[in-house]
Amino acid sequence: MSKIGRNIASELGRESVPYYAAYTASKHGVIGLSDALRQEVKQAGLENIHVCAIMPTAHDTPFFDHVANYSGHQVEPPTPLHDPENVAEAIVAAARDPSDEDIVGWDGTIKIAMKRFLPSAADALMARTMHKTQMDAPPAPNSPGAVSSPIEEGTEVDVGRRTRR
Repeated sequence: MSKIGRNIASELGRESVPYYAAYTASKHGVIGLSDALRQEVKQAGLENIHVCAIMPTAHDTPFFDHVANYSGHQVEPPTPLHDPENVAEAIVAAARDPSDEDIVGWDGTIKIAMKRFLPSAADALMARTMHKTQMDAPPAPNSPGAVSSPIEEGTEVDVGRRTRR
């Protein structure tokens, strides 16, 4: 029987965007951890042990309601915003047929490929997109989000933003 470790990272573990520095750094760490563990398993000659990194793009979850925000602007999720059920399906698929990485959301594959083959263009595009999404958003008060303690809002899995757009 195989043993499978699944680490949930983000497509931002393979590329980065402005205004998400701490988030991006933490996701790069999860990808690095997964890569190193995978190498250790192989080096030790261990069979039937798999380390999988699930890398979702933006999904319609309460994530954007729970973030700390000191930008002076509303937190607006980037588009496209995907169905969170896709992430659950990817986790189950990794248990059945493990792979090293699974990018969940078609746009993540495109962004990672762009970063690899056209790094300057990818950086410029993501900088413009994220600045528009994060800093050209309507004003909002500062909020610690759920960083220090849980918040009551946003306990559902699918927030419904996709249907409101």
